[in-house]
Amino acid sequence: MTVAMVSVSDTAGGAEAHTVALGHGMRKRGHDVVLYGQCPGWEERGLARREIGLGPKWSRKTMAAGLLRVPLERHRTQVVADASIYYLQFKREQIALTTPLSRRAPVVWTEHGRWMGGPAGRLLLAGYARAAEHVARVVCVGEAVARDLEPVVGRDKLVVVPNSIDTQRYAAPSAEMRATWRERLLPRHFQDRRVAILASRLHGAKRHDRAIAAALASGSALVIVGEGPDRERLERLSAGSADVHFTGHRDDVPDLLAASDLYLYCGAETDGTPTCVLEAAAAGLPIVAFDGDPGTELVPHCGGLVISDPSELTPDRATGLLELRGSGLSYVEQRHGREAWLDAYEQIFGECLR
Repeated sequence: MTVAMVSVSDTAGGAEAHTVALGHGMRKRGHDVVLYGQCPGWEERGLARREIGLGPKWSRKTMAAGLLRVPLERHRTQVVADASIYYLQFKREQIALTTPLSRRAPVVWTEHGRWMGGPAGRLLLAGYARAAEHVARVVCVGEAVARDLEPVVGRDKLVVVPNSIDTQRYAAPSAEMRATWRERLLPRHFQDRRVAILASRLHGAKRHDRAIAAALASGSALVIVGEGPDRERLERLSAGSADVHFTGHRDDVPDLLAASDLYLYCGAETDGTPTCVLEAAAAGLPIVAFDGDPGTELVPHCGGLVISDPSELTPDRATGLLELRGSGLSYVEQRHGREAWLDAYEQIFGECLR
């Protein structure tokens, strides 16, 4: 089959990693895959891409102008070649492009997170509902996401496929390899410390200041991997502390996880299943999460602790977490492995063609 993905994003986040993994996996299984738009990491995997000329990804800042561009962007779908399946995952593409594309082939969406609240969420809901009349399937990364959409989309079009990771990339290291990565990747003054890590897009909605406060309360050093609009604020919060180290964007996240002792997860209220938790667990790390954040239901399976306030991560509790290293490995391999995930998408695409 031929899968045409229409997606425009210049931000390296979880949804973009999902797109690259799906495109790469489907191509390895013998399907033709083409991206119309742009996605960080896509061309690095040798995948085919075409320009479509869409404007920027919708956000609160760009949405007003984006809505005015809808007639033009619908016209731009003429450059998209015929395909077996059209795959869309961002609100602009779903709302603006589903109807014209659905006249040519089935359209499949993926929903990565909970429905957004506030005026922006209400503004999008009516257009989303109209577009959903023309979608063949909506893949949700979790049951909570599906429950949000059921009144709008209808249960018959919804299917839940949990997020996956490439577990082979995140294998728990031996003691010797872990020592090697610590020496190579961590600041010298972190070498003999208990090291916490978070790897995420640094956005204010995720409230990563909680992770900084928890690490400091526990007496742990903290490595913060990633970029985003909240980095400057977080750097100001941690100014003067030699225990917090920002790396910026890195391509060697598996190695940095292997060099660390525990993972600190902070999620935004609209997040779905956090792949960062799965990756950390696959690397053998115990997880510390915050009560009320999406994805905390994973923590009991992955090994770790859910706290309500950063001060609850005391030095003794942090030390005790180290005994949980490796306890999430089997769960992630069995429930969130890449091959079963690709099987599910391949089956969904096939069902849409019958």
